Formats: sequence, C-alpha cells, structure tokens
Amino acid sequence: MEKKNSSLTYQEIYGQADSFAAINATLPQIFATLDQVFAEPYDELIFTGCGTSLYLAQTAAHAWCTYNSTPAKAVCCSELYFFPDVYLKGKRVLVLPITRKSYTTEVRMAIDKVRACPGVKTLAITCDAGSAQYNDAYILSPETAEDSVIMTRSFTSMVYLAVVMSMYMGGKQGEIDAMAGYPDHARRLLAQMDAMAKDIIAGHPDLNLFITLGQGLYYGVANECMNKMKEMGISNSEAYYSLEYRHGPMSLVDGHTLVLTLAHPATMAEDAALLRQMKGYGAVTAAIGDGVAEAMGNADYTLELGCGYNAQQNAALIGLIGQFLGYYIAGQKGIDADNPRHLTQAIVLDGGQ
Repeated sequence: MEKKNSSLTYQEIYGQADSFAAINATLPQIFATLDQVFAEPYDELIFTGCGTSLYLAQTAAHAWCTYNSTPAKAVCCSELYFFPDVYLKGKRVLVLPITRKSYTTEVRMAIDKVRACPGVKTLAITCDAGSAQYNDAYILSPETAEDSVIMTRSFTSMVYLAVVMSMYMGGKQGEIDAMAGYPDHARRLLAQMDAMAKDIIAGHPDLNLFITLGQGLYYGVANECMNKMKEMGISNSEAYYSLEYRHGPMSLVDGHTLVLTLAHPATMAEDAALLRQMKGYGAVTAAIGDGVAEAMGNADYTLELGCGYNAQQNAALIGLIGQFLGYYIAGQKGIDADNPRHLTQAIVLDGGQ
C-alpha cells in the first residue's frame, strides 16, 4: 500500500480483514453471551444507534428478521430517549445499542432511560468494552479500535457481529462456519473496490451527486455509503431503497450523477431495469453484487463479489465501495479525510448543548 494523503483513514479501511479475523477467533465467547441473553424470551428487539450506527441498526434488524421469528426494528437513540413508551410500553424488549465508543452522549442517554422501563434488557454491539458499564451484556469486535474520526472498520465489523448473532440465534451455524475465510475475501475485495472507486472518480471528475441504492438489508449499507461520501468528500450524496428512487428523486439525475446499486439477489431484475433507466438519463452507473456482470452488463462499472455467500453473509463486504469513493472524492477535492469538517469520533454533549 502506497502512502497517501488521508493516510490514517486509508490504513484503517484496509484493517477490516483483521477485524473480521479477530471476531472469528472469539466466536465461542460471543455465543456464550448470546446463550445467556436469549435464555429469556422477548416480544421484540430494537436495534439503536446514531449516525453510522443507526444505518448499521437498519441492516442488523433486517438480518435478524431474516433468520428469526421475534420481530425487530431499527430506531435512532434520540427517538428512544424522547418517546420510550411508544416503542417499549407493555412489552418485553431487548434493546441493542450499536456504538463504536461507549461514551457517545445520546447512546448513554437513551440506554439509561430505557433500562428504567419494566421488561427491558440491553445487549450492546460494540467496539468498546466500556459499554459493559451501562448495559446488561455486550458482544465485542475486539480488534477494531479506530484512531480516525471516520467510521470504517468499526462499521463493517459490527455488521459482521450483528449478522453472526442473527444466524446463531436462528440455528444457522453452518452459515457461520462458512465464513471462516471471510478475512481473505475481504482482502481481495478491498483491493478490487479500491481500484474501482479510484477509476470512477478519476474518470469522471465532474460528478457532483452521488446516489447509492439498496433493498433489504442493503438499504442500511447504502445509507452508510452515502454517509462516507458526505463525511469524507463533503459532497451531495443520497441513499434510497432502490425502487423508491423513481418516485421523485430521479428528477435530479444528469451527466454529473453517479448511481451505485448494491444488488440484492432477490431484486436483481428490477435493479437492473432501474440502472438502465438511469444510464439513459445520462448517469454514470455502477453495480456490485453476485450476478451483476450478466444482469447489469451495460452499467459503466460492475464488480462481482465472488465469495459464494448469501446476501446476509455479504452484508459487511458489499459496502466497502462507499468508503473508497468517499476517500477518492476527498482526494480529488484536496480534502483531508483524516480531519473531516465539524466531526469528532463521538458526539459528546455538555450541559449547554
């Protein structure tokens, strides 16, 4: 890896394979915690977070519902803090805060409030063992401490944790075992998506609107791709459920627009038709997923994941492209992604804010 501007962020993007390997090495401990937490029944699970962690919660809730019958939803921390009764009243609920840093103020406020409600327990999905101070239990990504402001490896490692949790509680141990080679797939795809993002930005310097589309659990990942391009590249970026894009937002599409599809196998044909339509309006088009080379062969850029995994297993890998796009947009604009505007690692509020 050559040394580049914004080198800390770039280095941590490439650290994601090591994070996956560290989680795999601690799976017995994770399973023991899950056995303990789920020894009692719940009426519902609520995944919660702020910013990137909220987008992660959207993916986690969908993954959970794919494998388990107990319903789940994603709710931002501020909603839980202001309106706990709307989500918790009269139910046995497991609340799952997702956080890189245990001291994020809004997470602490929300969890302190919901734990005072009858029937509520909490299980943190976290990169910080300090989350034990204010939760009933936690599962940890153990090798994911980030020095950069931008969340990269913390996001994907906690997606991985959430998917593994969903599979384990759904009795899909075989799908977890199949991910033993995840770090190697990650290393390959990191290099491939790095090259793809670099080509897109270098080849189309006049892009000024960046759209990411995804259905199912890829909607949360699409939101995070949007966030990376906004945070690092200070650029206009948006994310939508794929087919929602026709309902108004596509009016902005022109030759300065990138439309990126995170292609779910269940929505491939419809996603392909949408991407063809956007290309007809002048957009630069890109697609990532298994089967895109055939279904979306007329797109300007395609990348097959090629891991032999299902959509849930691919969730932590398919959005790596958003991190690299944000990085290269920043480089093109002379922005240091290591020092994003107005942002810090965690939002910590004092009494006057």
